[in-house]
Amino acid sequence: MLRRSAISLFMLFVFAAALGAMAYAESASPQNDAAVGAGIDYTATYKGIAKVKPPAPTPVPATSTPAKVKPFSGVISGFEGLSRYNPVTWGPECVVPIPAKGQFLIGPKIFFSRIRGDARKDLVAATTPTHGLVDLEDHLGFKRRGNVIWSIEALYQFRPQVGIRYSFTPMTLEASGNARTAFTFGGQSFSSGALVRSKWERFQHRAGILYNISYTTNSLTSFYADWLHIEDKLVVGGAGTGNTATAPVIWNDSKNLALLGLEFSKGLRNYRGNTLSLDCKAGIAFLDDSLGYEAEAGLTYLIPIKTGRFGFVKGGYQYMNLKTERTLETFNTSLDGAFVKIGFLF
Repeated sequence: MLRRSAISLFMLFVFAAALGAMAYAESASPQNDAAVGAGIDYTATYKGIAKVKPPAPTPVPATSTPAKVKPFSGVISGFEGLSRYNPVTWGPECVVPIPAKGQFLIGPKIFFSRIRGDARKDLVAATTPTHGLVDLEDHLGFKRRGNVIWSIEALYQFRPQVGIRYSFTPMTLEASGNARTAFTFGGQSFSSGALVRSKWERFQHRAGILYNISYTTNSLTSFYADWLHIEDKLVVGGAGTGNTATAPVIWNDSKNLALLGLEFSKGLRNYRGNTLSLDCKAGIAFLDDSLGYEAEAGLTYLIPIKTGRFGFVKGGYQYMNLKTERTLETFNTSLDGAFVKIGFLF
């Protein structure tokens, strides 16, 4: 009897719970299913497909690995256009024209020289090394700057690697001025402040062989061996008249020297057939109680005229020093300055 009563009570509880659930469902408002877009109580005639957007990836925290950035890339790119003006990059694609066999290279040269030096001419042996030294500017009045000297130079290439050349340089300088200090020259004494008139003539002949040691399309190295003949005439005299006139002292000197050296040419740029090159030269002179040296550096601009023929303009700096030491005579000269040369290669 008790068992039946418990079962009946349990069934009654289940029935009441079912009725309560149905009553709650009837009283609730319709809702749409977020997956299929229809109400929960909607019976679809086809199967709904849900389009699910994949979740956004979880951001990865930045690592501490440094980025590889070219330093000063902005500054460097701004100067890339100026690289063509950098002489270090010049030359590899440049061609330097040189005289071929049977061609001539000839042209005049103007030398804007600064002259320094001293001379000594004694009738007896000098007691001290500097006894009787006469300065070309302080005593003889020759101006140090503003001297213009011209010359003519010619070269004939009679072999592919060997050429012969000749140059002639005349020079005449005249000066008049008061001696700054007393001096003696050729046995003639001149007091301090005395008016002195001077004249210096020099004729220089130079001939030799030029041998091409190494030649590439953009460079040329040559060795030269020259004979150098120099004739000097120095006239020093007073400016008086009548019985007060001082007899001029005339000194003639000639010397023959050997001159050995190297020349180097390097092509820098080609401009529509025109060529810009760097030329350097250095040599040493000796023999006949004399010793000297020369150095030269300049730029040459060659302009093509016809096939294998060029006109050129050359400018640069030149330095020459020559010392002659004898028992009764000394003549030391130094000439340096800018020069300009024009000519033709044909």
